[in-house]
Parts: sequence; structure tokens; C-alpha cells
Amino acid sequence: VYGATRLLSDTISTLPLDVYYRKQGVETSFRPLPGWIQQMNPYLSNQEIVGQIMMSYLLDGNSYLATLRNGQGQVLEVTVLDPTTITPNLVDVDGKNVLVFESSNSPGATFTTRDITHLRGLMKPGTIKGISPIRSAREMIGLGIGAQKYGAAFFGNGGIPGALVEVPGQLSEEGAKQLKAAWNETHRGASNSHRLAVLTEGAKFSKVTLSPEDSQFLMTKGAAVADIARLYGVPPHLLADASGSTSWGSGLHEQNVAFSQYSLRPWATRLEQGLTSILRSQGIAVAYCKFDLASLHRGTTESLDRFSKGIQAGIFSIDEARESLALPPLPNNQGQEH
Repeated sequence: VYGATRLLSDTISTLPLDVYYRKQGVETSFRPLPGWIQQMNPYLSNQEIVGQIMMSYLLDGNSYLATLRNGQGQVLEVTVLDPTTITPNLVDVDGKNVLVFESSNSPGATFTTRDITHLRGLMKPGTIKGISPIRSAREMIGLGIGAQKYGAAFFGNGGIPGALVEVPGQLSEEGAKQLKAAWNETHRGASNSHRLAVLTEGAKFSKVTLSPEDSQFLMTKGAAVADIARLYGVPPHLLADASGSTSWGSGLHEQNVAFSQYSLRPWATRLEQGLTSILRSQGIAVAYCKFDLASLHRGTTESLDRFSKGIQAGIFSIDEARESLALPPLPNNQGQEH
């Protein structure tokens, strides 16, 4: 779980974030950037704030952003609240449902959407809260934890011997010690391996192996990784499990593209819409926030091939392609022709 949430949180929080608007159908950068977009919180970096939002999403299914505003309603800073302390409610105000929030840290106080912005993950119909992945999969996660504890106790205690020498009748304690010492002296160590053993007086040697029941937990631990990958929608190979990677594509590039499309894009879109709602609450109705998911594949062989084909087809110029790669334009306007 930690590996999956870290992967999604770190990846999205390190994506470039910008504000755009459409001018004659063309996406154009919105300038000047609002101050709170440049620095959301005076004590935390934007990466840390977005990371906190993602962790709230991935663990609780909900993220609550406190928006500190000035007298004109402009956002000064954003703080991510502990989702376990916030309770959203719909109340009737003049015949209309209004969303308000209560906080266990401020008993008796009621907050509005001006004070707190509620971002949700997957939702059930008729609800106003997102579904917690952890609570939804608690039995499956509990099985993985149980297997982990069982394995630690099993190998930590080491209660099963490697082999047995069975002697008919009854040996005294001293006789058993002498038999064990004699056997170890003759057969223990790499230099004594595979030496011929001679057993007398009906003694029998047997090697102890794990029963199917005892060894089954190893398969359970492996299955737990696949279950967590399925829960959070991440490729198993990114959680160090190569057994299920083929289902995400035949090559590493295809798997990474699928990760962007099916794992990152839905979360990034939710986060973009949440930040856009804060932006538009300031009266900026035409602007919207957007993460640059394309930056994940920028500079790869496949992206360079796409740029080359796009230039040949006249979709964009060389300078436009170079700008996407964070390169300066060619001198003397050589790269401006389509």
C-alpha cells in the first residue's frame, strides 16, 4: 500500500502545473499567475501540498483544502486538512441544499465552501463523500498483513529442525547429545557435504520439509502485491512484481503509457478540477488548472518519432516541437515554417 500510494502521489505531485485559458480555440497560458498557484502554502512547497492532497485521496477517498482569503475573497494560501477530522453535510437553506463542513478540531463551528474545498475520489450514487480504498479493501489488506506477520514469526522462531535421526527404543539425554555431536562432526559444513552416512541399530534419517499449508503463505504474500496493484490501478512491475506486467502491454513503453492513461490521468483530472474550482471562486471564470502529463514521456524515442511525423505532416513547426522539449528556437527563424 505504501509503495502504490507513494508511486501515485510522488508522480503527480512532481508534474508541472500551470493555468490556461482558451483564446480562439487555442490553449494559452494565463498570466499573471495567481499568487496562491505560485506558492500554495508559506510553509510547504507546492509538491508537498499536492502530495498531501493525493495521500488524502488514496487513503481516505476525500481531500479537504482550507482556503485562507482576504477581504476581497482572493485566496492567500491553501492548507490540506486531516480528512478524518472533517464531516461534510448537506443542509436545507431556503429550500436549497447547501454543503457545509464541521471539524472535530473546532466543535460548534460550521464552515462553507468558501472556507473549505472538498475534493472526492470514487463516489457511490446519492452520497457526498468519496469511497476510501483502504476501508473498501480492508479484508484483503488484512490478509496481506496477516501473511506478513505469520512469515516473520515462522522464520523468526525457527522452530522446525532441518532434519531428524530417528532411533528405535529410548535414548538417554546423554546418548542423544552424543549422537547429535557425532552426526554434526561427520556431516556438518561444506567440506563434509554429501558424505556417506552409516546408520546402525535401525536408525532412520529424514529431512524435514514445509507442508503445503505452511508454504502456502508465500503464495499469499505474492498475491497480496497483485491485489494492491489492482486496488490502486498501477502496473505490478512498478511495485517490483514482474509476474503480471504482460497484461499492461508487451513493452516497457506501452506499460508506462498505460500507467499515464489509466492510473495517473483520472487522479490528475480530479485534482485539476478541484484546483480550478478554487481559481474560479475568485472570479476568474475562463481559466483552468492543468498538469503536464506529456512531460512524463518527453524526450523518449517514441515522443521524438511523434514530433518528427508531426513536423512532416505540417501539424506543428520545428520551433513548436523544440519548445515542447524545453529547447530554444532555431536561429534566424529557421524553425517557424510548418
